[in-house]
Amino acid sequence: MKNVKIAVLGVGRMGQIHCEKINAVEGLKLAAGSSRAESLTEAVKAKYCIPVYNSHEKMLRESDAEWIVIATTTDQHKEWALKAITEGRNIIVEKPAALCLKDADMIFNAAKKNGVLATVYQNRRWDLDFTAIGRILRDKILGDVYRIESRYTHYSEGWGGWGAQGMANPWRLKRKFGGGLLNDWGPHLIDQILLLVDAEVSEVFGRLESRIWAEEVDDHFWAEIVFKNGQTARVEASNNYRIPLPRWSIAGTGGTLQVTGGDPDEWNEILIKRKVAGLQSATRIDITHNELSSGFYASFVNALRKGISLPVLPEEVLAAIRVSDAVRESSKSGKAVFL
Repeated sequence: MKNVKIAVLGVGRMGQIHCEKINAVEGLKLAAGSSRAESLTEAVKAKYCIPVYNSHEKMLRESDAEWIVIATTTDQHKEWALKAITEGRNIIVEKPAALCLKDADMIFNAAKKNGVLATVYQNRRWDLDFTAIGRILRDKILGDVYRIESRYTHYSEGWGGWGAQGMANPWRLKRKFGGGLLNDWGPHLIDQILLLVDAEVSEVFGRLESRIWAEEVDDHFWAEIVFKNGQTARVEASNNYRIPLPRWSIAGTGGTLQVTGGDPDEWNEILIKRKVAGLQSATRIDITHNELSSGFYASFVNALRKGISLPVLPEEVLAAIRVSDAVRESSKSGKAVFL
């Protein structure tokens, strides 16, 4: 199979991470990029020796890339995904795919109608903590799991400025750009929970809170999720915890699991406690890992080579966004949302 040509639409901070990950995977060729900021176009052009356009439209017209990564701010995902699809390009959309279920559904329906492929960059499916927990649950190490708690809690003055323009334009703190932690970390946490629990969601109760960093968007959200098989889960993300909570806490009939919390480079150990041969046993598993996994693009090119399903499917993306929408609805009404 010849190298798959990929262009990155929006080479801001996240877009440049896409460039780096694509460039590192055999079988993929970083073909082009685009940005409306001249400083970014020149920097990426110099680093990767590729054409970098100062117009997204021009890149879509002139680049010969088969796949387009949509790495704009969240509010623009739908617009540029639909334009790329109209140009006959396959797309990889940075998470979240869109701001609501209706918009995400529109993207996938347009891709199907135009005969192109669409997927979403859910890169944290390849984080070592998550992949290890998946194996532990499949092997029933904890017995029958009935409760999963998944959190990303920390405290960082730089969170709002995590972008190419830094605090000059802290877009994650602004509603018009699709900011807030539910849009930032919700797609990761909810996606992982739905992959770990083999049942449909029946009920969601949650809250979006704006406590320290912004009034327009949430700097702390939490949600309780009830599944039709009786399992329950909590997902929570906050930039307000000066002392972080555990990244994972999982309870089963035969054991308990916990992973240290904080920033991703601190998720370095799984602790499991259970009874073995009538005695209490503690097992520690080292999961030291890189902050951002490269697993998505390796799995992506492998799927193209073998002609199998892409690693992130439309129905999986839509299921997670349906839960996100329910969290917003529940926060507004103060009531549980039944799905």
